[in-house]
Amino acid sequence: MKLFQKNKNIDNFIDVLLGMKSKQLQTKYHAIEHAIDLIAKTISKSEIQVYQKDNEDKIVPQKNNIYYTLNVAPNNNEFGTSFFYKVLSKYLHEEEALIVYFKGKLYLADSFTVSSSILLPKLYSNVQISDNKGNCMTFDKSFNSDEVIYLDLKASNIKETLDNYYSELGNFIGLASQKYKLSNFQKFRLKYPGGPVALKDPETGNAITYEEYKEKLISGLFEEKDSVILLSEAFDLEKIEMGQATKSDEWEKLEKKWSDTVAMSFNIPLDIFYGNKTDKSTSTNDFITFGVIPHLQVLEDGLNARIIKKEKYLEGERIKINRLNMKHYDILESATNLDKLFADGFSHNELCEMMGIATIDEDWANEHYITKNYLNVNIDTIEGGDE
Repeated sequence: MKLFQKNKNIDNFIDVLLGMKSKQLQTKYHAIEHAIDLIAKTISKSEIQVYQKDNEDKIVPQKNNIYYTLNVAPNNNEFGTSFFYKVLSKYLHEEEALIVYFKGKLYLADSFTVSSSILLPKLYSNVQISDNKGNCMTFDKSFNSDEVIYLDLKASNIKETLDNYYSELGNFIGLASQKYKLSNFQKFRLKYPGGPVALKDPETGNAITYEEYKEKLISGLFEEKDSVILLSEAFDLEKIEMGQATKSDEWEKLEKKWSDTVAMSFNIPLDIFYGNKTDKSTSTNDFITFGVIPHLQVLEDGLNARIIKKEKYLEGERIKINRLNMKHYDILESATNLDKLFADGFSHNELCEMMGIATIDEDWANEHYITKNYLNVNIDTIEGGDE
């Protein structure tokens, strides 16, 4: 019996290569997934506001069926936050996403076929949707451009740029990781003189296979507690020296370089990306301005084009994603600033909406007051108030 057959050596070599490739892909996708998760969560948790005309023909915030569909239940089986998180993740991963607006409900397409027309509206067919249980269905009709919201990120070339960059850097990360493993992990050679011998359990004397005997040795060599290794007299166990042990700094620096590049590509400040933001840092505003709002605007434009439509939009009706509640506000720490906003004319309910708390159903809560003294204002032009 041969301890190491030729095909086993080939399998071991392939395992090493696959291990290196697996490490490369793990590093690549972990950073990208983290960046996409930050952006998608920031947008999907925000309130989607609907501004439409009331009975007096004034454009005011509405809490109607459209509002409920966008914020609570886009369709019969999904909730608003998780639905738009899924939409944005697909849009950022694949650089496109298709939302079907069907019978007043929203559905994210898993796959679709689109016509090649340029001057005429495109036609979307073979639209397949699914649920989180693995069930799927394909619509038996085609949708024109007025019935879908197509989100497109292909013009940015983020995916292509990152793929090209990682094609070189990923090899170095894999090699550095493998070098660390080879130089720090213990390797042993099990030798025996002469020809093949019968393998027996040193404890029981019963015949065992080579793999079983090897497992017994490994458990004794590498378990954390002190142990006695039962080694047959016919065998000699020899440690293989792999050179001086190396530190993990080399491949960790390469991984960080890759993560920094991903964060930069998605316009995410590094302290936000790594979660070490300080109280004095202004990076949250930079993240929202450059990393979030451009994607938010794409989604907002699509919702307005397909749900509000051109005529109503030009009259002032809107769907807007609330940018003010994208970051957490402490109501006590913000009290002074809220007081200043109230003095500048913001109503009580407007401030409540900014803070994400319930509004008050009172007329006075919707009124606007300017309580600040502006010395350069011509008092002859001011109406109402005390003398």
